[in-house]
Amino acid sequence: MAATAVNLPSAEAGAEDVNLLSATVVAGLKNLGTIISPALTKTLIANSMKLTLHPDATIAPVPEIYASNAACAKQSEYGVVTLYAVATKHGWDGLALRQQLENLSIHSMAVDELTRVFEDNRKDLILRQLQLGHNFPHITDVQWRIVSDVKSSTSDSSTGVANFYINLGHFRQSSGERITVVEFVCNAEELQSLINRLKEIERHCAQMAVA
Repeated sequence: MAATAVNLPSAEAGAEDVNLLSATVVAGLKNLGTIISPALTKTLIANSMKLTLHPDATIAPVPEIYASNAACAKQSEYGVVTLYAVATKHGWDGLALRQQLENLSIHSMAVDELTRVFEDNRKDLILRQLQLGHNFPHITDVQWRIVSDVKSSTSDSSTGVANFYINLGHFRQSSGERITVVEFVCNAEELQSLINRLKEIERHCAQMAVA
């Protein structure tokens, strides 16, 4: 799926007329209240806000969100987190956010919930943005290891599932010290999905370079 930007008409509250949300993000937002039921939409938005404010926290999983269409649910989570990050960075208020979502024809129930949650947590989002700054982290190094559940002397059962622990970082130019930017764990299927996404980005950049 190409990361083509979607033009957002300007909101009367002052949001600029700029290309901010990719087609992938917009598609994820359009799943809310439609493919994903209203009840699960509210839970997904709440969880996405927790991920935005506390990315390192352990958030209890909600299996029913992914029971029927895991791909759509993950895309929607990504869409909500991205929406709130963009809205905070560009200084939108609740009215501006609502107008942008309505211009994208997002389901009315989802618009109401996204706006309500954003307004309730706007101050915390601004504080989080100030902590992070406005620059994206520079990643130049990847470290990884495989951890597998195996039988032990105290357990006769084993899932046999291998998980990958991925550590992304960079080196300080002054000292050569390695700095961790982000650490995450995924299974083989999720890792392959990530690799495929990165290849899509590479192909898109190559196409843009020769356009």
